[in-house]
Amino acid sequence: MAIELEIRDGSPHWYLSPDIWVVQEPEDVMETVPVAGMPFFVKAKVKNNGTSTAVNATVKFYWGNPSIGVNRNTANLIGQSFVSLNAGAEEDVLCLTPWIPEYLNKGHECLIVEAFHSSDPLTGTVDFNVPTDRHVAQKNLSVLLVSNSMFHMNFEMHNGSRKEAVFNAKVEQVKINNLQSLAPHLKEMLEGKNEGTLKNVEFTNKTCIESEELNNYQNESEKFSIHGYGKKPVAVTGEIEGDYVFLIITQYQDKIETGGLGIVIINDKNFKL
Repeated sequence: MAIELEIRDGSPHWYLSPDIWVVQEPEDVMETVPVAGMPFFVKAKVKNNGTSTAVNATVKFYWGNPSIGVNRNTANLIGQSFVSLNAGAEEDVLCLTPWIPEYLNKGHECLIVEAFHSSDPLTGTVDFNVPTDRHVAQKNLSVLLVSNSMFHMNFEMHNGSRKEAVFNAKVEQVKINNLQSLAPHLKEMLEGKNEGTLKNVEFTNKTCIESEELNNYQNESEKFSIHGYGKKPVAVTGEIEGDYVFLIITQYQDKIETGGLGIVIINDKNFKL
């Protein structure tokens, strides 16, 4: 007899869970794109893969700045809910506490949800350990609208260890095919548009930059040193050709993937800042 709670990770990118989404009203089914300063609600699909009923399992909901390598010390608790699940059952769980995305991040935030029970506890570490812990899942996806093919996105890199460490960050364009099933609301946003390519890109905090100052996209990584338990503000600036691209920013330490962020950049000439 056992309880085995799970929130699915994304595949192939574990930080893009299909089982975490945002709605505008608690009764809504379809996902929406969060807007800074407005209240939204977070939902997560929780499954009990065990052979015993889970009575009043706890589901905790967190948000963090658009970041890679976030942990329990740097994430912000939104609220918690409770769910009872028979063996083999799954249920969409609503966080009853509204979540208001911050203006500082223009609505772009990382969401993390964990489900546990006294008979199926968490590991008890500071790190969420999303890829290896079935209790925890993360959705780190931003939708960025631009009007002139140039984009700029702020995010944070985190060091979860006590010692200073060097991390690599890498930007790469990936095909959007699988993402539309992960985020159905994107289908409407991308209707009639053609997938383009990433032309130029650079890690830089400069917000006013000309395309001639950027590097041609070479799928290369850049090194960042972060002090123990620290975080480092970083920004990626680039230029796309076409209507939209899907980018992944991945953080590595000694060639081990420690976090990631997905960004859908949509070129919309009608978009106004």
